[in-house]
Amino acid sequence: MSRWLCIACLIGWSALVWADAQRDPTRPLDYRVSRESVALTLNAIMEGNSRRLAIINGQSLKESEMIANTGGVRLVRIESHSVIVGQGGRQWRLNLNDESVRRTRPAEQ
Repeated sequence: MSRWLCIACLIGWSALVWADAQRDPTRPLDYRVSRESVALTLNAIMEGNSRRLAIINGQSLKESEMIANTGGVRLVRIESHSVIVGQGGRQWRLNLNDESVRRTRPAEQ
């Protein structure tokens, strides 16, 4: 009886190992599962005549560029006061922190 139990456990274990090793053929090649959370900070948005850039974690990016050191997070869209970033089919919004923008008055004479 114990011999059959050991054989059944061995077969079950090998099936689990084999299933874990199989790659999903529909998954993008650059897809990576991040085991740790990544802090993203939208520092600035710059808009010119025909060019829009976002500064995220100090890195200057155009739409569809990958954000360095984030495990595959990509800049999807730049809006006037926020950006949309995404990874693995999920998307979320990063907003500019209005408190960090300092408005100064011209010096009174």
